[in-house]
Amino acid sequence: MNQSFWNQPPAHCDVVIVGGGLIGTSIALHLSMNDIGTCLLERGHLASGASGRNDGQIILETVDYYPRMIELYGHDTAKGILSFKRKGQLALHQFLEHVSHSPQLAYHRLGSLTLAYNQAERLKIEAAVDAMLADGFSCELVDGDTIASMIGTKVLDFGKYDPLDAVVNPAELTRLFAREAAIRGCQVHEGVQVTGVESGMVHHNYGATKCEIVIIATNAYCADILPSYKQWVYPTRGQVFATHPSPQRFQPVGCITNFGYDYWHWTEDGRLILGGRRFVDEHQEVGTEELVNQKVQAALESFAREIYPDMSLEVATRWSGIMGFSVDGLPIVGPVSGDPTVWSAVAFTGYGLGMAWSIGSGVADVLAGEETSEADFMARLSANRLG
Repeated sequence: MNQSFWNQPPAHCDVVIVGGGLIGTSIALHLSMNDIGTCLLERGHLASGASGRNDGQIILETVDYYPRMIELYGHDTAKGILSFKRKGQLALHQFLEHVSHSPQLAYHRLGSLTLAYNQAERLKIEAAVDAMLADGFSCELVDGDTIASMIGTKVLDFGKYDPLDAVVNPAELTRLFAREAAIRGCQVHEGVQVTGVESGMVHHNYGATKCEIVIIATNAYCADILPSYKQWVYPTRGQVFATHPSPQRFQPVGCITNFGYDYWHWTEDGRLILGGRRFVDEHQEVGTEELVNQKVQAALESFAREIYPDMSLEVATRWSGIMGFSVDGLPIVGPVSGDPTVWSAVAFTGYGLGMAWSIGSGVADVLAGEETSEADFMARLSANRLG
């Protein structure tokens, strides 16, 4: 007992989405745009997981540089991944131009920088730019003067600039997706603990909801509901901090270096949001417990002093978020074990923010029977590839 009537999920809905992060709310929004009856269930509050705990970069970059992606997945799939993400980024930008949102969204589309931490990474970046330009993706090499003028560091003096990337408050973007989905008829319920799923039914602490399709969008926590995914999705902790506002003002562009291990951006009020350094204690940064790892946090502070040696930056708050890493670096999106009524949309390996809109659009197109490039690409992300 003691369950509020007002938060009671419906007895029946066409599609039930489990997980109120960026992916779940994006899918809910796109399904609602297609007039598909949708209900979203979140056990805590919206964006309480990694969606509200990352550093907020909407970027085309992935876990591997583009030539390595081609080597791993083949040229068609590698190009398809970036095209899929880019189309979603452009559509998200257009969407945000036409909906009402608060200044807290902190959305800035000023590009991103992928910076060389050493000579080996410089060579990787040069090769990536050549390959990306050959396939029609917007990017260019930049030198130390350009980098310094944008983000204030003279330590990292070579990199790649992508003019179409952006930064955002990811928690507020998640809430915006949910609000816009609700306006279009989606039922959003927080504080609902899902205890199990089966074909045509989602069990939760209020009882059960019958549905045609259930989509598990709990990312790092998916094995709680889908035990077989434990072999494919690895919960991985990421550490981040934010400084107090400083006198310095630099462009709010997303920055990545050290082969994706370190990342940051400046906010409009002079805060540095910085994360990474997981490699200093990598074997401990696993599991689903949201711990602040002092060893990694100390390494983050040291890295901030390394790239900004002349600045006095005081940390205001520290946190961690649990990401879902897949065994092959690709998300797992589509029917589970061949059952067309139970889907997953998980394992974004730290790059879910840049793909959230595309995934929402692709899932909605498939379920609505639309023949689009997004719908076609979804087949490449199916769990079938993993056996």
